[in-house]
Amino acid sequence: MNTAVAVETSNTVPPVVSSVQEIPLRSIQESKTNPRRQFDEAKLAELAGNIRQHGVLQPVLVRPLPDGEPDQYELVAGARRYRASKLAGRETIPASIRELTDTQCLELQLIENLQRADVHELDEARGYAGLMQLQPDTYTVETLAEKIGRSEKYVYARLRLNHLADETQQAFYAGKLTVAHAFEIARLQPNDQRRALQECFPQHRTVAAIAKDHKAEAVTVRELRQWIEREIHLDITNAPFDPQDETLLPTAGSCARCPKRTGNNPLLFPEVRQKSICTDRACYRAKMEAFVQIRVGPLELAGEKALRVSQAPAWQAKNPKADVLYEGQYRKAQKKAECPQTKPAVIVDGPDAGTLLHVCRDEKCPVHAKSTRYQQTPQERSARAKEALAERIEKQSRGRILDAIRKKLPPTLSRSDLEMALLDYFQRLGHDNHRRLCRAYGWEEKKTKASWGGTTVDYQNIAGKAVREMKPQDLQHFLVVCALVSDLYCPGYNPRETLAKDSNLARTAARYKIDTAKLTASVRAELSKSTKTLTAKNAKTKAVTQTNSK
Repeated sequence: MNTAVAVETSNTVPPVVSSVQEIPLRSIQESKTNPRRQFDEAKLAELAGNIRQHGVLQPVLVRPLPDGEPDQYELVAGARRYRASKLAGRETIPASIRELTDTQCLELQLIENLQRADVHELDEARGYAGLMQLQPDTYTVETLAEKIGRSEKYVYARLRLNHLADETQQAFYAGKLTVAHAFEIARLQPNDQRRALQECFPQHRTVAAIAKDHKAEAVTVRELRQWIEREIHLDITNAPFDPQDETLLPTAGSCARCPKRTGNNPLLFPEVRQKSICTDRACYRAKMEAFVQIRVGPLELAGEKALRVSQAPAWQAKNPKADVLYEGQYRKAQKKAECPQTKPAVIVDGPDAGTLLHVCRDEKCPVHAKSTRYQQTPQERSARAKEALAERIEKQSRGRILDAIRKKLPPTLSRSDLEMALLDYFQRLGHDNHRRLCRAYGWEEKKTKASWGGTTVDYQNIAGKAVREMKPQDLQHFLVVCALVSDLYCPGYNPRETLAKDSNLARTAARYKIDTAKLTASVRAELSKSTKTLTAKNAKTKAVTQTNSK
């Protein structure tokens, strides 16, 4: 979650001119323009309990319902108090009434939400977009940045979140993605966004499966960015067509002015150093296809149909097309009519796209059958057969070795076997769980110099030393802890996420009759006490600062 920001209220928003009134809840409608979409049900229930006991201490803000009946109001600010009052069974709520335009209403809603620490980044983005849509001349990236005290890059990044596809928004709201993940995905085109979301959770096939799995963790932002650079980004300096050509694909225009080119949009791609990167693969392919059609135009006018060929091997093509021949499925001819089967062709992909050539598809052609590099010689076939035999021998030998060990394992494992199994299990837990285990056992996370020049923590070495010093019973305990440590993961950006009853941690606690509710209450009391102490300390420091400044 982002932190609360100081927002300067616009001079266009009128001050309160009416006294507080008790208004029936049935006379108030929630605003459809409120950027806030997420409400924590547990916190609403807690607020409802407080309202039953003390009432609503801070009035909500309403305005006369536009084009509505008299004594009907639209809720401008205070949606949580309004909803909690309904839960508490109240019939009225204290409210201040203002005459506000749609723009003033949206601005106040945005200001109120920004001043809250728990506003979701996507709700914040919708607020900015709503203001810019209502008054595009007044609200721009620059004016919004100045108003909220943030940089233009920050505002632009938030606005970009509005481009997230629906399924990505669901995962973002569910707390499965961080704002950094969301921003990386929001910069992509819709079809690429779906691929990127799948890449974030390679073990899940659908958004529903991601939301259902409470332990689902996205890959790191670095891994996601590397995948985008590898699978999505294209360098137009290697394009076979002229990136400056305005007429190649009139709907897209020149690449030199396209906002999807990294160099043309530094606010959206601040970290991309290379300025010639295209981020829209579909547009790039459309230009490539248009370029290919231009090259084959003269052939078609002459009544000849060119075959479509690729220089990529057939086994390497991810989504092979039925109308494209791949390398190994054709043979290049040196000239036209070199054999009766020679046909004109055009390369449709890669840096040589648009290149015209002649090819032969006849595998038994006496002229071209021997010119392919994919036709193995007898010596090559013999060598490949020996390699395949060696591979089968190695696989079957390893399987038999494992089977022989399995049959000789004693009823009680030796210390060497147990240490080996534990360290192998530890290695498979992953970096985050390594850190959690180190902290659980109080192991020193000493940094060492890595081979690539930086510093890192060698958790495998730390665990290896600790395991070798453990007593036999401690080794068994360590095995159980390793099985439980992954349940320590708790997404702090989703306060509704509680420990699942069917998790290993909860079931083990129940098996050993551990009072988890009591432990949670103790933690809550300790943290509440430290929070109050810190708040009092900050208030005292602020008072001293104000006194000194007078």
